[in-house]
Amino acid sequence: MQRRVPVARRPLGLHPDATPAERPIMSAIVDGPRMSSGWSRPAALSLIASLLLSGVAAGDGFAGRPLVEALRELQSRGLAIFFTSNLVRPDMRVTEEPSAVEPRRILDQLLAPHGLGVEPGPGGRLVVVALGPRPTGIRGVVRVRRSAEPLAGVRVLVPAAGREAATAGDGSFELAGLAPGSYRLEVHLPGFVVERIAGVEVAPRRLTELVIELEPAPLALDEIIVTPSRMSLLRQEPVSGLDLDRDDILALPHLGDDVFRALTLLPGVTGEEASARFNVRGGRTDEVLVLLDRLELFEPYHLKDFSSSVSIIPPRALREVNLITGGFPVQYGDRMSGVLDMTTRLPDSLEAHVGFGIITAEAGGSGTFDRGRGRWLASVRRGSLDLALDFLGQAEKPRYWDAFAKLEHQLGPKQRLGLHALHSGDSLDVLNPEEDVTEIFRTGYGNSYAWLTHQAILGPALFADGVASFGRVTRDRTGIELEVEPEVEGAGFSIFDRRRLDVAGVKQDWSLAANPRHYVKWGFDVRRFVTDYDYANRRVLDDPLAPVRSEPRTGTTAFAARLRGEQYSAYLSDRFRPGGTLTVEMGLRFDRHTLTGDRNLSPRLNLVWAAGGRSALRLAWGLFYQSQRPYELQVEDGETELAPAERTEQRVVGFEHAFRGAGPGGSDLLLRIEGYERRIRRPRQRFEPLFEPISIFPEIENDRVRIRPQGGSAHGLEILLRGTLGRRVEWWTGYAYARIEDRIGGRDVPRRFDQPHALNLDVNVRAGDHWNVNLAWRYHSGWPTTAIARRLELDEDGEAEIVLELGPQNAERLPAYHRLDLRASREWRKRRGKLGFYLEIQNLYNRGNVAGFDVDSLLEDAGPEAVATPVEETWGGLLPSFGVTWEF
Repeated sequence: MQRRVPVARRPLGLHPDATPAERPIMSAIVDGPRMSSGWSRPAALSLIASLLLSGVAAGDGFAGRPLVEALRELQSRGLAIFFTSNLVRPDMRVTEEPSAVEPRRILDQLLAPHGLGVEPGPGGRLVVVALGPRPTGIRGVVRVRRSAEPLAGVRVLVPAAGREAATAGDGSFELAGLAPGSYRLEVHLPGFVVERIAGVEVAPRRLTELVIELEPAPLALDEIIVTPSRMSLLRQEPVSGLDLDRDDILALPHLGDDVFRALTLLPGVTGEEASARFNVRGGRTDEVLVLLDRLELFEPYHLKDFSSSVSIIPPRALREVNLITGGFPVQYGDRMSGVLDMTTRLPDSLEAHVGFGIITAEAGGSGTFDRGRGRWLASVRRGSLDLALDFLGQAEKPRYWDAFAKLEHQLGPKQRLGLHALHSGDSLDVLNPEEDVTEIFRTGYGNSYAWLTHQAILGPALFADGVASFGRVTRDRTGIELEVEPEVEGAGFSIFDRRRLDVAGVKQDWSLAANPRHYVKWGFDVRRFVTDYDYANRRVLDDPLAPVRSEPRTGTTAFAARLRGEQYSAYLSDRFRPGGTLTVEMGLRFDRHTLTGDRNLSPRLNLVWAAGGRSALRLAWGLFYQSQRPYELQVEDGETELAPAERTEQRVVGFEHAFRGAGPGGSDLLLRIEGYERRIRRPRQRFEPLFEPISIFPEIENDRVRIRPQGGSAHGLEILLRGTLGRRVEWWTGYAYARIEDRIGGRDVPRRFDQPHALNLDVNVRAGDHWNVNLAWRYHSGWPTTAIARRLELDEDGEAEIVLELGPQNAERLPAYHRLDLRASREWRKRRGKLGFYLEIQNLYNRGNVAGFDVDSLLEDAGPEAVATPVEETWGGLLPSFGVTWEF
């Protein structure tokens, strides 16, 4: 049988091709789930337990045992096996653990390494026989992508079997004598990208045929990752042991298949349960630079009225996601906490998919044209949450959709041109839900981006990568709430909010491999921001909590203006190897912002020392600046002037090591330990709620306060460990100790997302050939909160009056947060494609994690029996969801 391998392509010359010692032994990971009415929780747990047990028991415990003993065990499982001691000798042992689950397939894998097989016998028996000389293994040809020129001298490795072959002059190779099973291949040739191919199936007494195409990669030293805190997700094949591949990520429980929501499983990443936004090492959510195919995205979220619950990125379009949580190099700038760098797929064949779930329905396709020189990719999603809420009789019916398309064409052997487009839209209408209340909420949001990319090999060691782009982000909010008797509660507001951001930019990067030990990269970025504001807010807030607001309880806030400004950036980095195991990268970045007058220089230094082939030590230091851009002015809270750029000084030290054979059953253990410190100067003021985290119109809430820190600091320690249990179970666990504090009025105040301790654990079980079950448990310390209590005082008329008292800001903590999520998925391979189904359950044991407090409960009764402290509000409990996909 012949199989054309759809290996994942990457931008020319920018592919990892380093030894394990040079690559980071990094990590990556990546929420979930309402159970259908036909299921009970005991029944679901029983099913889960049986799947786990069957998956673990089916394939463990054969390796190293006498072959006779292994066959006897299969007989006890119901196989009618007949064999003689002449063929199955006492000295024969099982050489490796079978990858199959069904006893019949296990039998084939046990016998094949010894030249044995089975034939049908009388009475349904399976008779063990000696096989003929027909080989079992892999053979194929390696050639240059697009030109189809054969490549000689290519190393084709099968790491699991310790086998290697070199291609002949016609590009052919053969690896015979492999045991039946599934293998991962690595294909190496200097000057070309390393290809890693998973899932190559080898059948008994057959040679699996492959056609492998390699991509030229003129840049070599660029592929050594010197940046600590870097985690790679969604690669088809991991570049190091602690990176998770596409299958690992998609198996994790994450609501709506949104990669953003899965990031909070990583050490150093936090976020609210209801939100896709995330914080990196205590920073604000706007401190993360989000890139898609090298273009920065602004506010890339759906459902912004509901804590930005879903991102606008279609997950099936992604090929690779890199998260850098600190110490990032100088090509990334103007954000100071982290970088989320996403790359979309490059298809090699015609494909299509459709899917439907509780959160989203989607469809998409991809293919090639012009004899493989061109490729296209498209995806469309429509939120289905409004349909579910309408079925439940809810007044709020949020609607959203997004579309992504990409067209790329190879202009020649050394140039590639691409056109990309992304658009998303959101709307929410609530009109007269009750007779005694008028609520007219109409909100709408839009994101539109179009960008052109160009990549070229300008010489044997010079590579260029350019982007020209235009983006538009819009906001349209109208909110009017009028109570019949406002003098009773005194609550009323009206909001009119129209905003538009237009961004046009040009970015160009160059890379030069001066020699095998010296690599230089430089570039520039020019962008023009035009932001229109038209905002008005009128409020009447007379309850006892209103005095804590930063803005007056009663009054009007209005702002209308157009802000124009440019950003000019340039950088230079020099990477070199002063010694055989030491790599150094020094870089300098310059940023200028015309609206604020900021001119910032950011020096940065990264080092990596590879020790012994299994360890790597990484160090990083640098200055990172973040400007307040024109669209970030919080006019709803009374801001009218942009603040100067914030600055952080970061120090990071990380150590990674692979413990070969130290895990259960001789498996490998992969460890990463990292410590960091951040010192924050000139932090920007911000506005936050004290008690209730979710609001459609947060600027009119009574508990919204202004925070004006004079400085800040963050430090922490993160540990990540990954291993396997047999051939069916993979696991990883991460622990983080972290503190993030603001200096306010001479006192160190914990930030809202400060969590001193966090622990995550994930276990993935491949239960058979088609089932996969994943359990993800997370725990963190309770987030800071402010104490509030009430007391009664007599007014001038002798009547009881409620008075609220606040304690020191963020001096108390909510209870600890923890939950267990599950995702079970099943695939059916059909003649015309692949059908998939998944069931997710978020918060499997239905814990009521505290989200905040209902302060209104303190205002409901002035009698002596009224509560003295507020009622706790919790995040959602047990939440099942499901989805179906069809790929063809």
